[in-house]
Amino acid sequence: MEQTWDASAYWKEQSFQTLHLQHWIFNYQLGYLLHPQITIGERSLKIADVACGNAAWLLDLARQHPQHEYCGLDITPAHFPAAGNLPPNIHLHTLDAFADLPPEYVGVFDIVSIRTIYSAVIDNNIHPLLLNLIKMLKPGAYLQWAENDASTLTARAPEDIGKTAMSTIVHLQNFFSRFQSKLLPDWLHTLPSTLASQDCEVLADDTLPPFPELSRAWSDNMLSVWIGLPGRLPEEAMPLPKMPGLPESVSRQSYGDLVMRSAVESSQGAWAGMDQRVVVARKAG
Repeated sequence: MEQTWDASAYWKEQSFQTLHLQHWIFNYQLGYLLHPQITIGERSLKIADVACGNAAWLLDLARQHPQHEYCGLDITPAHFPAAGNLPPNIHLHTLDAFADLPPEYVGVFDIVSIRTIYSAVIDNNIHPLLLNLIKMLKPGAYLQWAENDASTLTARAPEDIGKTAMSTIVHLQNFFSRFQSKLLPDWLHTLPSTLASQDCEVLADDTLPPFPELSRAWSDNMLSVWIGLPGRLPEEAMPLPKMPGLPESVSRQSYGDLVMRSAVESSQGAWAGMDQRVVVARKAG
């Protein structure tokens, strides 16, 4: 089945609940909004959040550090809170971070944060985005990059709990991500060396496995994504290649059934999670 991946359309379909839950999981697992290697201080800074979604990260950081100026950028405004409901030091704008960077964003930020852009990086083509992020930074400024490493997505469960449906749907998710949407992980695994090659000093490269105590949060997060995917599948059964963990075919109905069975397994203790990767770098001064 031929698919053309449209990151803007995909993210428009994500719910506020999904984005808030992803933010909460990151906060719990990392234990910070800004990595300890980043010095924020008391002087007024300009801080950008690329792929800001519903601005949850910006709102949390602005509450802790109200003296700074915050700019949220996203390919779609679908999840932006209304401007009149935001604090006066937070401004949100539409930006395709893979396209030519408008001059008003060049060299103006003390800190640039980006998180969960994995699903927009096709065929490992990270360089347009990465170069734009570096251009946004002032000399000596910080880049914080946090990702869910989808290549490590795995179904998990205590020994006495079944996870058959969840394992199958994880294999399907991995298959469609890699072979249909060309969402490959190599760029993430080599991100520190890529940043170093662009005259950036890498200050941190952290990998955190998913915490078992967040098993229900992880599963609720994954299920909220999976439940929106059957509509992308044909009604008739689509044959699949012979690969470990994959069924012989998948259809809209069979995938929907897997989601529902996974929800039952989740209520019994099964879950699906992935590693989180955080890379912090500083632009040459």
